[in-house]
Amino acid sequence: MKRHKARLTCRLATASLLTIALAWPALAQTATEGPAGSQGAEASTSAAEGQEIIVTGTRRNDLTAADSPTPIDIISSAELLNQGTSDVNDILRQEVPSLNVQRFTSNDGSVFTRPYSLRGLPPDQTLVLVNGKRRHRGATVQLSNIPYIRGSQGPDLATIPSIAIGQLEVLRDGASANYGSDAIAGVLNFRLRTERDGATVIARYGQFYEGDGKDYLLQGNVGLPFTDQGFVNISAEYNRSGITSRQNQRPDAQALIDQGVQGVPVPAQRTGNPKAEAARLFVNAGVDLNDDMSFYSFGNYSWTAGTTAFFYRNPVTNPLFASVPLTQTPGGPRFTFRTLFPGGFSPDFSATIRDASLVGGLRGNLVGDLAYDLSSSYGRNNVRYRITNTVNPSLGPNSPTEFRAGELEQRELNFNLDLTYPLELGLAKPLNLAGGLEYRRETWEVTPGQLESYQVGPFASVLDPDTPNPTDRVGLPAGSSGFPGLGPLQAGTFSRNNWAAYAALEGDLTDWLSGGIAGRYEDFSDFGSTFTWKVNGRVEFSDAIAVRGSVNTGFRAPTPGQSNVSSTFANINPLTGEPFITGIVSPSNPVALLFGARPLRPEKSFNIAAGVVFTPMRRLTLTIDYFNIKVENRIGLSGGFTLTQAQKNQLIAAGIPGGGDFQTIQFFGNAFDSRTQGFDAVLTYHFGLFDGDATFGANVNYTKNRVIRAGPLITGDRERLLELENFVPDWKGNLSFNYQGERLGFSTTASYYGKWTDYGPNLANDQTGGAEILVDAELSYKLTDAFTLAVGGSNIFDNYPDREVRPAQLINGFKYLRFSPIGFNGGFWYVRGTAKF
Repeated sequence: MKRHKARLTCRLATASLLTIALAWPALAQTATEGPAGSQGAEASTSAAEGQEIIVTGTRRNDLTAADSPTPIDIISSAELLNQGTSDVNDILRQEVPSLNVQRFTSNDGSVFTRPYSLRGLPPDQTLVLVNGKRRHRGATVQLSNIPYIRGSQGPDLATIPSIAIGQLEVLRDGASANYGSDAIAGVLNFRLRTERDGATVIARYGQFYEGDGKDYLLQGNVGLPFTDQGFVNISAEYNRSGITSRQNQRPDAQALIDQGVQGVPVPAQRTGNPKAEAARLFVNAGVDLNDDMSFYSFGNYSWTAGTTAFFYRNPVTNPLFASVPLTQTPGGPRFTFRTLFPGGFSPDFSATIRDASLVGGLRGNLVGDLAYDLSSSYGRNNVRYRITNTVNPSLGPNSPTEFRAGELEQRELNFNLDLTYPLELGLAKPLNLAGGLEYRRETWEVTPGQLESYQVGPFASVLDPDTPNPTDRVGLPAGSSGFPGLGPLQAGTFSRNNWAAYAALEGDLTDWLSGGIAGRYEDFSDFGSTFTWKVNGRVEFSDAIAVRGSVNTGFRAPTPGQSNVSSTFANINPLTGEPFITGIVSPSNPVALLFGARPLRPEKSFNIAAGVVFTPMRRLTLTIDYFNIKVENRIGLSGGFTLTQAQKNQLIAAGIPGGGDFQTIQFFGNAFDSRTQGFDAVLTYHFGLFDGDATFGANVNYTKNRVIRAGPLITGDRERLLELENFVPDWKGNLSFNYQGERLGFSTTASYYGKWTDYGPNLANDQTGGAEILVDAELSYKLTDAFTLAVGGSNIFDNYPDREVRPAQLINGFKYLRFSPIGFNGGFWYVRGTAKF
């Protein structure tokens, strides 16, 4: 009895010291700075899954999610497939409460490469792995006016077909000491399917309650043997979806219709999903070459094409419809684009995205128990832009109406050597000693569009002989309206390389205490070196209760894309509702230097986490985890700097398309520091029901972001500062129930999204979206052992976000808050058939 009390006292003391050590910096900082916030996530996990060996965030090969010192969520293949969507972005929003993703409509490349946010942080602060290997970035640098993702450049999750995923592991903890750059908010590790026999075919059709957005999906997976000791698993999908339309007719367009003006589009400006089509392929393979060596390889190819609508060009108020002389003879012929578009027009913006990757490696034992994993990988993401139903006004009557606007490409080459060795120290189990080396080369390339898309034509500035002063000039904007093409001076190939070395030691110190330490040194060719570290631990009081926690540092290296991007986009004046042109230039541009631009530096983080795991019975688990992430020198776009005419002339001289039409410019910089803190609580209960098994899940996530230092680049940008803190809901959670019997299956999820605010330059232009609840449900029946039919719906009660009330947004025909975290399309129904052979 005394020995038991002594052991319990020792565990309590160790747990107390661990918890105090982990929580004290956060508590001290909170006391001095006030409350801050954060976000978490946990998905329902079956009893069997709870015993799955995890590979994310650890170099051990014997660790389960239940015993991990850091929170790891496991999402099964069945959970990923039993959805009303095939887009991995939307599936993750459903399954991971701390993850938010929106559907954009007229936000340039963000419409097609959808940015996501884990714990309110940008997508490139979450590391994405496939089979434990770093996934390459998308080519799109996010330039939309959405504060928490603006300027980020993360992987394109939509290129991963859901049917290819055998298991998704979500690490809710910083892991830069394990993996290097980007793993600040957490890690998503997509583990591909490995079956060597059998086949699955899925066909689904659905549409929104409004009768639009028709969605066709065909998926297939087949497992094949590769000799007696290997496998090849092939997954493919084809998806085609139609547009949705959720807006009012613009008042100015309706006024023209009422006046009898011909050719006014209806709707003048569409708000809704883009028209999209995609084909995706993933292959995973492996083979044992002998008892001590195995070969593995996996890769993908995907093709995606989509088209969305831009802002309406009013033929009365838009300057591109101005009348210009065709000769220098007074009273001579003149030209206006009203002859071509008498009712105005809305450009159609399209993107074609091709994504490919190939990974190969050898793993096995070198000498005795010294294990190795030697691998290389190559990834490529290419985006080609096209804009139609528009003109380059400066070309006048000679302007084409469609343009190739240029292309972006991201390429990454990686080499990795990972070593592990069981270290015998006379403890309960051997400790796992790991170390390794990595080399990576990253390239971002910009290819110009066709000449007419960026050309400054003869009608950009002409003398007007019909004015009293013969030296008066008139002019039309240059570049394809809506998205000026990428020009030669924006084009180029921008590369950098880095190498890294890491070491880690982890394992079970006793039968009730486990933990680990890790450190990583990394050197980049463009900004130098950095060192990150991590310490974590877990104390198990009994089979029913344990505490866990970690302290770590992290970083994110600025990408070549962020350092060199140059573009233009239209924004809305929130006071007048009129569009205006903003130019984004690289930090090295002479005009940017005038406003204080500096070379980009890496973002650095300090992360604290602590949690409790309750397992009062075998089928019931409750976890509560707190986290606190401080990120310094976060990279963001500066506020808009108003240009003088001399500075506009400087941009024109530099060859930047549309430079003379810019009202403001922006550039990337290390603009602010932030703190993200919060908690997530997850309850999972498995039980038998009727002739099958059921799972009840409940989780809640609270995340609060605070800007704790605003640098001079964004100090005066009220809208940006407030939206960084309140643009995504602080609260998110869901209740779920899943039942699977011999024949009948049923699942339902109720998801809660808290309040959020879309800010403007002043209080009168703010609008807060209320809390919302979305309910999804699906009923399935196994007609035969091979075929299952399911019917279901997403947002079955047809819930919409709050209606737009701000005059500047109503002018553009917006009916609902278009950045709502629940979307704006309403209910969606589907029917799905699954055949397994």
